[in-house]
Amino acid sequence: MRVVPLSWMDIVAVVAALVLCGLIGFEREARRKDAGIRTHILVGVGSCLFTMVSIEGVPAVVGASVTWDASRIAAQVVTGIGFLGAGVIFFNHDTIRGLTTACAIWIAAAVGMACGAGMFPLALLITGLYFVVVLAIAPFVVWVLKRDRDYVIRVTYQDGKGALRQALLLAARHGFETQVVSTHDVDGTSWQGAAVELRLAGKKSDLHDCIGDIAQIDGVRDIDVLSRDD
Repeated sequence: MRVVPLSWMDIVAVVAALVLCGLIGFEREARRKDAGIRTHILVGVGSCLFTMVSIEGVPAVVGASVTWDASRIAAQVVTGIGFLGAGVIFFNHDTIRGLTTACAIWIAAAVGMACGAGMFPLALLITGLYFVVVLAIAPFVVWVLKRDRDYVIRVTYQDGKGALRQALLLAARHGFETQVVSTHDVDGTSWQGAAVELRLAGKKSDLHDCIGDIAQIDGVRDIDVLSRDD
């Protein structure tokens, strides 16, 4: 078996993939997503290695006499990352979560492949554009369009006091469109009731006042704001 020596360019490619994909993973880690810095580094470094093996390793081992398509191994990285990205996407009560994290994993793989191919300026450019998109463009679009956003709250209330009906009426008065996402029974120490998750569509500036008014309803035991994926 022929041993392919390690070159300085190979080391630079791996380190570049580690640093750039680590930055992408750090952003996901800071937002407390399931796939964080370790996942993105491993995806980037692994993609870099597959690309290097496909471009340099196999031709060096089999020799120039054998025809080899350098894209054969690297192309399978795209398929594999697709399955990995699907693992962080899940559907919960009509809400799809994890799409941005799955895209970040996809970008990390692409950056790793670019490093493995020696395309360091392009890998650096794509990493920079990733941060422009997630930190600047997305908030800018929301600000320009001034879209109403959806918020999910969980209201725990005692039966027999009409608390849920009053909560829905109050939300409507504050300008929110409401939708019941889920509900389940709750047994307190001296009361029985239910916990219902409500999706509110409206402006964030009105959410605090709406929650405050719902909390004052007779029979409401607890109210929580559930986070949404971005």
